[in-house]
Parts: sequence; C-alpha cells; structure tokens
Amino acid sequence: MATTQEEARTFQRVAPAQSVADRVVTEVEAMIKAEGLTPGHRIGTRQELCEQFGVAPATLGEALRVLRARGSVDLRPGPGGGIFVADQSPLIRLAHSVLRLRQTGAPVHDVVKVLDALDEAVMGDAVVHRTEADIADLDALMAEIADHWHDPVEGLHGNWRLHRRIAEISPNAVLRTFYLNLVDYIEGETSGGADDTDLSVPGFRPDTDERLHIHTALIEAIRSGDVEAGRKAVLDHRTLGR
Repeated sequence: MATTQEEARTFQRVAPAQSVADRVVTEVEAMIKAEGLTPGHRIGTRQELCEQFGVAPATLGEALRVLRARGSVDLRPGPGGGIFVADQSPLIRLAHSVLRLRQTGAPVHDVVKVLDALDEAVMGDAVVHRTEADIADLDALMAEIADHWHDPVEGLHGNWRLHRRIAEISPNAVLRTFYLNLVDYIEGETSGGADDTDLSVPGFRPDTDERLHIHTALIEAIRSGDVEAGRKAVLDHRTLGR
C-alpha cells in the first residue's frame, strides 16, 4: 500500500551517549532542507514530535528553544497550533550558513582568501573613521606585537589582536561582524602551535621582519587618513600574494 510523504517520514532516534536535544535540532533542520518545507508548513505538535523522536517534553523544549533562536521554527499556541517552519530572512540564513561552516570545518586557506578580500574594505573604513583613541590603541598593540613578533605563536596572536582592533573601527556592522568571525575562526584553527602558523599558505611566513614592517605601514596609513596609502598598505599586506 502506497504511503504519503507525511506517513513515510520517520525521525531517527538518538543514541543516549550523544546530546539528545542537539540531535533533535539537527534532524528537524535536515528535514526542512531535504523536503523543501516552505515557511508556514506545519511540522507537528509538541506531543507528536516527542513521540516521533522518542524524547521527553523537557528535551524537546530545549531543542525548540535552539530552533527558535536560530530562526528555523515558529511556535503557535491554541487550536491548529504547533511547530511551524519559520520565515527566515536572508541575513539569518547567511548567519546560519556561517555557523554550519564553523561546526563542520572549512580549510584555513579558503578562509584566508576571504579575509584578504575583505581587508581593503576594513582598512578603507579604518582610514576614514579612525579617532585619536583608535590610533592610541593601535600604537599600543603595535608596540606589544613588536616585542613578540618573532615568537611564532605569541606573534601570531598579537597579529590577530591588531586586525580585530582595526576591524572594530568600521561603522559597517555586517563587514565588522563577518571579518571578526573569520579572524576568530582562523586563530582557533591555528592555535595548536608553531606548526600551524603558516596559515596553510605555501611559502608564507608571518614572523619575518618584512611582515612586521608591513603591519607598521598599516597603522601609519590609518594614522594618515590617506585612502590611497591605506589601499597600498593592504595590497602589500595581502597574505596570498606573498
């Protein structure tokens, strides 16, 4: 006897050793994507989902809180209510895509490519919008970095602190947020020790005197307020071009 899509749908039960709520979240999001469920589609009631997943109401409640926070589902009370597919904005979908990349992993080399592409916009904003307080912070960071530059681990951490502070000058919240998250990802993936400091870029060494001079030039360009000087400093800094 043929079955409908609704009747054929089954949910995987979760192994006790794993996070039950997290697996429920994963299953619901995978179902929405795999079946192409559109905003407003009724997934089911709390009771129905508890039975499908074989989980307690408290566990389902925890999963639903995560799904709502991600903008994946809406909860509607009363007759005809239940759990429905949410209408996500493009920005929320983009944020979730980035989150999935952080969860599943992405090659550092690919992330560095994107960071290099964003550097010009970040520097452009820093040159135009920097304040005296920003310059003072950058000078202090640069002095600290210079003391540890040739330490392959401490020098690289200092480098990322500097780039974060430059990005924080930008008034563009989207640019600032994505740039800072990319820096966090790269630093997290290269925090294992000296063997990780080449950023997965063949032939690249971050701790040379030349690279220190290039970073000093970034700060001087920001200090000058000269957009062309900022652009030149970014091109000299570009990781994948060295």
